[in-house]
Amino acid sequence: MTEQTPAGFNVHTGSDVQAMLAVMGLHSIEQLFADVPAQVRLRRALSLPSALSEWELMRDMRAMADMNATVLTHSSFLGCGAYEHYIPAVVDAMVSRGEFLTAYTPYQPEMSQGLLQALFEFQVLVGRLLGQDCVNCSVYDGATALAESCWMMCSASGKRRVVVAQAVWQQYREVLDTYLLPRGVQLVYVGQDLQTGMADTAAIADLIMAGDVAGVVLQSPNALGVIEDLQAVAQVCQSSKALLVVCVNPLLCGWLEAPGRLGADIVVCEGQPLGLPLSAGGPYVGIIACTKTLERYLPGRLVGRVHDLNGKLGYALVKEDREQHVARDRATSHICSNQALNAIRVAIYLACLGERNFMRIAQMNVAKAAQLRELLTAQAGVKLLRRGSHFNEFAVELPMDAVMFCARMRNLGIFAGVPIDKALVGHERGLLIAVTETKSLADLQAYVKHACACLQEF
Repeated sequence: MTEQTPAGFNVHTGSDVQAMLAVMGLHSIEQLFADVPAQVRLRRALSLPSALSEWELMRDMRAMADMNATVLTHSSFLGCGAYEHYIPAVVDAMVSRGEFLTAYTPYQPEMSQGLLQALFEFQVLVGRLLGQDCVNCSVYDGATALAESCWMMCSASGKRRVVVAQAVWQQYREVLDTYLLPRGVQLVYVGQDLQTGMADTAAIADLIMAGDVAGVVLQSPNALGVIEDLQAVAQVCQSSKALLVVCVNPLLCGWLEAPGRLGADIVVCEGQPLGLPLSAGGPYVGIIACTKTLERYLPGRLVGRVHDLNGKLGYALVKEDREQHVARDRATSHICSNQALNAIRVAIYLACLGERNFMRIAQMNVAKAAQLRELLTAQAGVKLLRRGSHFNEFAVELPMDAVMFCARMRNLGIFAGVPIDKALVGHERGLLIAVTETKSLADLQAYVKHACACLQEF
């Protein structure tokens, strides 16, 4: 056999193939695949184009990528947990350092002090932001964080019934069902006030009084863009010793008081607005923050500041109750990834902005959303769906099908928003629109101009 690469192989020479076959005690490639039935074996070469040079491949890949509609080609008003925010260049510059980019799980603290300190800073910064004592080093995303928090309530209370506001994003409700129903947890959904869009506090109180409720789940802003009355629900929960989970847009905490300071026992969020690009839907970072009394039920990892045997200050994993560690079947969670790199992105983003700039960005989101809301609802046939207070998202009722409207707007270069679940509002004309600091007055005016054109066609 020659040293040339045989047909059908990419990198192995004839000598390579013979050496590997000899180790296996075989004499041919045909013998290696003898166990594969003949009727399922391909007896011809794959129908693939000829190989390209590196620059040709890059050219073709760029051409295919240019066919995509992205926030670089369209003006985006999409929300529901994933938003277009400006990310300072320093975030990418710092997180791309090899010490962070290639770091593995910091099992050995003496080898991982830099990574451990970065995660510790993440916990401290996010804890201050959400108003809670304990923050884990993250789970997959906001939806899994919410599901994990519900299991935390069930584990802490010993009860298997959770009251969930119906105005939680639909995709989050689907994850709750998938995650909790097989565990025997009953999810009881409660509707919202048809005027304000806030969760029906009286209905929540009645369900809690009926007994056997582990806790309540709210989202703020909710699927209608409305900010929930957290204090009112927290008082109901506290009077009945039920727990309260709040899923929050983290930027809201730069404008209003943090849920943890308003009575929430557990606060969860999707960390994407805090320095993570949209990236076609992930990877993101789910954050769970809780009171000290619930720390033992917190999934994932906790990094603590400790002293070694010589009294030297350092950092170490002080809690890691995952099944692959010593916890095994007693693990608080079976999520093994902790999205550490994205958690560090969050820490860098928060640290480089500081409190004042973070608050300014939150206020810009509020102001720009209010501006578009006023411009849009001034048009004939468009009305505000619920009159509760809003942050950077609001819901409108259109005179036409929302999916059709979004398709027309997309053809005009605008991602108009996210159609609202029919089960939530009773029709298919509801649209949730998100506005961030990246939108100029010209962007808002263009949205209204094109929206009017689409509605007139209807």
